Amino acid sequence: MLTRTKSIHKTIIIHALLGIIIFYFIFHPITMVLYWYEFNKEPITTKSFFEVFSHRTLHSFSYKMLNMSLAFIIMGGAIGATFGMYRIKNKKLNMHLSLVKNDIKNLITQGENQYLELKSSIRYDYQQHTTNLGLEIVIAKTIVGFMNAKGGKLIVGVNDNGQILGLENDFKTLKQQNKDGFEQKIYEIISKFIGKEYCSYSTIYFYEIEKKYICVIDIQKPKEPAYLLKGTDTTFFLRTGNATRPLSTKEAVHYLNMEKENQ
Repeated sequence: MLTRTKSIHKTIIIHALLGIIIFYFIFHPITMVLYWYEFNKEPITTKSFFEVFSHRTLHSFSYKMLNMSLAFIIMGGAIGATFGMYRIKNKKLNMHLSLVKNDIKNLITQGENQYLELKSSIRYDYQQHTTNLGLEIVIAKTIVGFMNAKGGKLIVGVNDNGQILGLENDFKTLKQQNKDGFEQKIYEIISKFIGKEYCSYSTIYFYEIEKKYICVIDIQKPKEPAYLLKGTDTTFFLRTGNATRPLSTKEAVHYLNMEKENQ
């Protein structure tokens, strides 16, 4: 931990020093030259520029310009240190994303189970090679099943064999053909087939694996049971093992009673 803290401080100090060097030895003289031309209202020529640059550069490092020099040193140090902290934060974020990607790859490798379901798409039918809106209900069933069990993850863009298919074909079926449009469609499916109040129990993430985007839907268990709504019919689905299956009214009541007893 101490070594890591020293490394962070070292990075910030190095960037602060680089900022001071750039601002004091480069920006400061250039500012002086530009200020001279602006103040004297003279046109810039090649000959005059080198003469003015030589003279003003030496003047910028003189004792008379101490206050301005200090201002550039402070600005350079502050901006450099800020950039250093940004790089540290960005490095941490990239490391975190890398670890998350590895975790997701491991999950996909392990295959479907009580807490994980893999789906090729939410609308694109890979067998018929066209849009199939019936697949939206399949997605809703899976989400409901996880909600009524102990939660879980639904990964879209991966087939049953763990092959990364990506989301491009699904994107083409949407009005807004990108990640935002895809996320909006997921929440539309939840709102339509489960209920708007259940949208907050699903968090959507996108990751790029093998140069293809996949979607991970992290589903939490709500306080109240969730039902699949199809017209006037409501069905209770439950995730058991690596499958999502409907329960009869008797089975659903028995299961919910058991859940209350275990709380």
